[in-house]
Amino acid sequence: MREDDKNAYLLGFASTQQKIPEREEALPIDPDRALHPLIGLMVDAGTDLSGTMAADRRVRILPLTIQWPGRTLLDKGTAEVRTVARQLSHERIRSAEVSAPSVEALSYRMHPHLALNFDRLLLLATHPALVEASRSVEQMVQQHQEEITHLRRERQLRPDYALQVVNSRSLLSGPALQARLLLHAPELIAGDLPGLARFANTLSEHTEVWLAPGHPADIAFTLGRLEHPDLAPWVQACSPRLTQIMHRYPVLSCTAGRFGLESRTSKWKSAAAQVIDAAALAIRSRQLRFPLIQLSYDGSIRELRDWPEMQSLKKLAAEHEVKLHVTHMSLGGRVWASAQSLSLAFIRQMAD
Repeated sequence: MREDDKNAYLLGFASTQQKIPEREEALPIDPDRALHPLIGLMVDAGTDLSGTMAADRRVRILPLTIQWPGRTLLDKGTAEVRTVARQLSHERIRSAEVSAPSVEALSYRMHPHLALNFDRLLLLATHPALVEASRSVEQMVQQHQEEITHLRRERQLRPDYALQVVNSRSLLSGPALQARLLLHAPELIAGDLPGLARFANTLSEHTEVWLAPGHPADIAFTLGRLEHPDLAPWVQACSPRLTQIMHRYPVLSCTAGRFGLESRTSKWKSAAAQVIDAAALAIRSRQLRFPLIQLSYDGSIRELRDWPEMQSLKKLAAEHEVKLHVTHMSLGGRVWASAQSLSLAFIRQMAD
């Protein structure tokens, strides 16, 4: 069996070995929900979420469809899929396409219990230039609206179920950082969906993501295929024609939804060091709005932690009481960012 065939087989097997249930299960109903609506937080499988956050009872993961020539996988964002996905070659990752799940597949997995386990749902969506998966959720809720209202009344729940979609204006580690902050927001605890959505929008306006792509030419190919004008700065920066005459490795950014090129270097490790330095500079200049930095890496996290640059960042963060969170990159994230990439996100201080 060829290596890619073997890995594709393992990926399919891993997708069935998930620790989370195949379908949304009915949960006990807390009578206090009549006074304080229970809010759920949904992110798509392309978000570089940690295993701990994915297991949080308030979090749900919106699956994404990953397609290769001759093969389709519903990525549910499980750790098992990520583990095997890291063994896939960058050529295999390059050939993949990420898209929204079908409404039918989503209904099978989540209806009707998603609308019964929560009274409100905030969907934090990855930048729409990459995927517009939120439409499938909106269509699912619309198609089953009457049934949802009836079932909620039967269970003595408030009949009004609300779904709010917020564009994270970000990708990779960015939505993961936003989700971490939203989970601890007073608005979520109080059941205030409009207030939580306002906070989420504020976060999206000040989120910075820095990326050191492992295979820039793969980004030019996969994102260029999407033909979205917002992605043009990344596609152009990673163009093989450009990387042949200039430094090969770009340092990319996405700030409040705007994709950009920060610098170029001849070695990937130098690009990764610049990404880490961006966080260090934000800490030293007291530009962090929240004392959190989120990293995601397609590689050995143990080796990443041993880098001198990471050791220095860890020391600096400890001195300023800033927490570093490091996760593996999602499968969808690998497709968008290319294999063997490093992503870093933080929320910059908001202007008065």
